[in-house]
Amino acid sequence: MSGTAGTGRRVRTVPAFWVLVLLSGVSALATDMYLPALPQVGADLGAGAVGAQLTLTAFLVGFAAGQLALGPVSDALGRRPLLLVGPALFAVASVLCALAPTAAVLVGARLVQGVAAAAGAVCARAVVSDTHRGPDAAARFGLLTAVGLLGPVVAPTIGAGVLQVGSWRLVFGVLAVIGLVQVLGAWRAVPESLPADERQHASARATASRVLDLLRDGRFMRHVLVACLATVGFFGYIGGSSLVLQDVYGIGAGLYGVVFATNGATMAATSFAFARLVHRWPPTALRATGLAVAASSSALLLVASLVGPAVGVAAPPFALVWVLLSGLTAGMGLVLPAGFALAQAAGDRSRGTASALGGGLAFTCGAAVIPLTGVLGTASVLPMATLMSVGLAAALLAARRAPA
Repeated sequence: MSGTAGTGRRVRTVPAFWVLVLLSGVSALATDMYLPALPQVGADLGAGAVGAQLTLTAFLVGFAAGQLALGPVSDALGRRPLLLVGPALFAVASVLCALAPTAAVLVGARLVQGVAAAAGAVCARAVVSDTHRGPDAAARFGLLTAVGLLGPVVAPTIGAGVLQVGSWRLVFGVLAVIGLVQVLGAWRAVPESLPADERQHASARATASRVLDLLRDGRFMRHVLVACLATVGFFGYIGGSSLVLQDVYGIGAGLYGVVFATNGATMAATSFAFARLVHRWPPTALRATGLAVAASSSALLLVASLVGPAVGVAAPPFALVWVLLSGLTAGMGLVLPAGFALAQAAGDRSRGTASALGGGLAFTCGAAVIPLTGVLGTASVLPMATLMSVGLAAALLAARRAPA
């Protein structure tokens, strides 16, 4: 099938969109299915709250490092080799996670799992940039984000359901099956999107040159900076919400799954809206709106967590916390696809490398934040609210300086 996308880039063969969604969204499945199990993992392996969060951090570090390493490689070798090898390794690493006898082994296996997941995610975004341009590309990123966010909607619920019939190890068995589905989908439905005459040199020097070229590009890096700061705020919620809500409010894994799914649905809805609105308003305007909503929600949560103890209330009402966390995710539903679209457009000359830096650096920042909620404490909403507010306020300020 042939066609034209955006302002004229030729689409030689259209990839199956559902496969791109699964490839780009596997990180959400590998983290969100696992979130309800964090307390169980810490207890089972004798790792405690901080140790349990390190297993999550290990995946995110691998996911970030994998994007940074593999994105430039895809500019030289093409997308398809990584789209096949990455998911296969993800399935193998998931089995190793399921069999891990100690926390240290689980951390190592999760690191490998993250690197493997990065191959599919970074190449899926590059495939969109290979085949679409302008508002069309931005709309595809919106849809990719929106449909991918259905993973976080259902993943914690699935994870909680798995925990009802088995241990946390069974969660990784399910992820291994998902890895095999990815391999089959990529093999059958995602053709090579980067023609041989558009590929770049594969040498280490050439790869480093592509990376340095984008790192020195102020326009590209300002968009990446906004994404990194927003991710800091967002991952304060991702890393802290499971332990904080269960410790402070005593909710079980089932109710937490409902909370997380509701917030994920809100995020998916605003990403769907982004895909429609980006043909009418520029991504910068939609990103600014999303940051304003997310930052305001986080600031209100911070105020509530500070005012409560001052008036004799140990913690803000659970319903208020839930509403404000939904405001955060609603805003991020606009911020994420806008960030991908703006960074990919600015780095169009090296699309795989742009995808690597845009996603990899943001996830590096997120991975660094995850353990902080455990270190700062989970007996109060305050540490989580502080991390969210600082990251998103900084992102809002940086976005005002970023170019269109």
